[in-house]
Amino acid sequence: MEPTKKAALSRLDNFINSGLANYSRDRNYDYGPENRDNISMLSPYLRHRVITEELVINKSLEKYSLQRIEKYIQEVLWRTYWKGWLEMRPEVWSDYKLYLNNNKNHNLTDVTSYRTDIRCFDSWTKELIEYGYLHNHARMWYASIWIHTLGLPWQLGADFFMRHLLDGDPASNTLSWRWVAGLQTKGKSYLARYSNISKFTNNRFKQDNGRYLSSIAKDFVFKEYRANSKKFTEYSETDPSESIGLIVTPEDLDIETCQKIPKTNFVYVFPYSKEESMVYSDKVKFFKQSLCDDICERLFSSGYNATTDKSCSITQWAKQNKLKKVVTLATPTGYINDYFLSIKHELSENGIEFIKIFRDYDMKYWNYASKGFFNFFQKAKKML
Repeated sequence: MEPTKKAALSRLDNFINSGLANYSRDRNYDYGPENRDNISMLSPYLRHRVITEELVINKSLEKYSLQRIEKYIQEVLWRTYWKGWLEMRPEVWSDYKLYLNNNKNHNLTDVTSYRTDIRCFDSWTKELIEYGYLHNHARMWYASIWIHTLGLPWQLGADFFMRHLLDGDPASNTLSWRWVAGLQTKGKSYLARYSNISKFTNNRFKQDNGRYLSSIAKDFVFKEYRANSKKFTEYSETDPSESIGLIVTPEDLDIETCQKIPKTNFVYVFPYSKEESMVYSDKVKFFKQSLCDDICERLFSSGYNATTDKSCSITQWAKQNKLKKVVTLATPTGYINDYFLSIKHELSENGIEFIKIFRDYDMKYWNYASKGFFNFFQKAKKML
């Protein structure tokens, strides 16, 4: 997958013109990594906001009515919903990370050496590692087998996905694994069945290909995470006369479409934090770095003075350029947001204010993510 904005826009146009009309009918079929014409394959770009959810929705609705493509619009909005849901319950993320920190030595050799005796699962593991991608339906089957058949901790599965997926997103990934485990919606877990797998993989995988899958969901103690009262609004206004710098991260690389960003010659491009460098595979880190290289080229051609994390830290950069404020497009709950929280005090001690800028899109929709998705979607439909 080419890590450029040009490629993202081209893929979007091709999908709208060639695949969107039949998406609802064909979307659940996983024909294998060499045949993905039935899905958009936009998620690696959307995850990093090389292109935005808003752009994808608007361009899709320019060609088709909402009624015709409602299922696809729902899928795009699931990404928005998960981010808003986790923003209102960041303890879910901190609990997930705490578990990983306390359980680092679990043996996953059978998984990583493709020896689980479940052919579809081993095939998907290999595909995940080689391509950095799995079909969404396969992700559900995979997570179900990991949790309910193999009896492995869901947190380790979510971490395994984050390590290898080019579109690995803290909100979508963590909460989807919780949903399969039965921890996201009380009383509702997901069990993979060979009849379903066989049907939607065009009979590539059948029960006689390996061991039986569990027909009983693993039982977990359900913990209720109540939504906080956070409202998504601008944290601060910026004065154009002040010395301001912009931090660009892979949480939102489409800075050209956000008019709220103050004009500045000082840009710092930050592909991933030190913590992320220990989480992601080389393939994922290369993809993120390449996306950042692409935006550096666009910034350079537009006359910006772009600095990368290879030359100095954010605080050093801000001090060297005598910046009073540094701004960034809002980073949702996740690794980069954790990093910014860790350096906020350091910046403040050096007289530098750190400001998040929220897109109107996020402020409009995230506030509706306090309950379930379909409650969220009914409200979102009225604004489309």
